[in-house]
Amino acid sequence: MSGMNAYRDLDTSQWLALSIFASYFALILGLFYVIFARSIRWDSLGSKGWVFLGLTGASFAHTWFYMFRFMQWSFYNHESLIVASQGPLLTRFANWLVNTALFEQAWGAVCFGPFNWWWSEQLCLFTAGAWTVFIAIEGRRHGIRHLWAYMLLGQVVAISVASNLFYLALITSAPSKAKPNVCRLSPMIWGSVLLSMITVGLSPFTSDETFLPNLLVMHALLLAAVLPRRPQEPKALAMRPLVLYALIAVLSMVLRLRTTVAAYLTLPPTTRTPRSFALCAWETLHSHPAQASIGWDVVWTSFSFLIWYFTSMASEQDRSFVDIFNAVLQTAVLSAGVMAPSLFGRHVGIKEGAKKRE
Repeated sequence: MSGMNAYRDLDTSQWLALSIFASYFALILGLFYVIFARSIRWDSLGSKGWVFLGLTGASFAHTWFYMFRFMQWSFYNHESLIVASQGPLLTRFANWLVNTALFEQAWGAVCFGPFNWWWSEQLCLFTAGAWTVFIAIEGRRHGIRHLWAYMLLGQVVAISVASNLFYLALITSAPSKAKPNVCRLSPMIWGSVLLSMITVGLSPFTSDETFLPNLLVMHALLLAAVLPRRPQEPKALAMRPLVLYALIAVLSMVLRLRTTVAAYLTLPPTTRTPRSFALCAWETLHSHPAQASIGWDVVWTSFSFLIWYFTSMASEQDRSFVDIFNAVLQTAVLSAGVMAPSLFGRHVGIKEGAKKRE
């Protein structure tokens, strides 16, 4: 009877909060369904496909372990701040959702603070830059359906999960002869990407009032870049992928240097060493469950990106131990946000050069 009373006692705002929370998980399930059932060809999986399917499961389990830890922390933190924390669990749960902006709380925890942003910026740069362009180009070339679902899944679940599923879709979808390599990118794509890069650069300078709008604009721009568009788009102001990748690489490098220097200068002058920097970054990674979730998303995303590049894009002469070691080291130091546009751009440049020689 107490459970039924709890349902009857909920007011409109509590029901609305519970509905939004349930809708969030319904959206996740719906996106997984769209991708698994309508975008990936399971009959062409192969051994490499199983690798990325395994990476999908591992990254999802790891990042969402911390995401559920964050929700648990947020609930108990809310309970500790109010006097009346007794009553039915459903009522307390609904009150927590009504009085807590979970999205803003999570992103605030991972963006404010020099070392917090040092971690989070890596994911923002990778997503806003190289990955969006990569989806737009390779998705069209391989005829992959519902590209928007991968971007939206990355935004509501984890970029590592979405990127691994997209790599899986590429593996199971051979390039279409009817859709040759994309030679130009429309202003809608490159404009959205460059504007989203600007929002990444502005993030450390936002206030409590401007932080959320800036973040929402970033997410909206990235989704707009991969929405379906007309088969024949106007070629005016179109940009070569190689040029866009180069711009992204330069912008990402500048932003990473700025963020790294800012974090480094927060260390005590007597302990400003690479070792101290690494220790502080590691401590920050586990300083908050939301930070751990996005931090490990960075790690999984970077790891999967390198595996994809060296198994699917790099030429035979670029797969030596030295090449792989250098790429891993540079990605660890500079981030996937810098290395992805550099390596993807190099791949595009090689293909363009080969095409000219034909």
